[in-house]
Amino acid sequence: MDKSIYERPLQMLARTFRVDGARWGHFRNLAEVPLFVDSAASRMVQLADLVAWSTFRKYELSDGRFFDPLIPLFDADGGVLHGLYHHRRMSEHCYCPACYSRGRVQPVGQA
Repeated sequence: MDKSIYERPLQMLARTFRVDGARWGHFRNLAEVPLFVDSAASRMVQLADLVAWSTFRKYELSDGRFFDPLIPLFDADGGVLHGLYHHRRMSEHCYCPACYSRGRVQPVGQA
């Protein structure tokens, strides 16, 4: 994550999860802890920020002009996109790349 005022609270939250767990119990396999670095010093943080921002604009603001060129760059196997998942109500129609590639276009129970 980019350096920000949220660094200290998020580091403390991660430490609490490791030590005390959460309402679901203890996390045994946390892959990583929050890493904060100045985005001006790391191209990878800048890239991650760009992908997150463009994904937000696609799904929250219906603006795909920055996200759509990234779609071919996602890993895919058998036409199914990996690394992109759209969490939505199953009763909603959705034609986004994530839902479309998984055949989740129509609401459950409809064909």
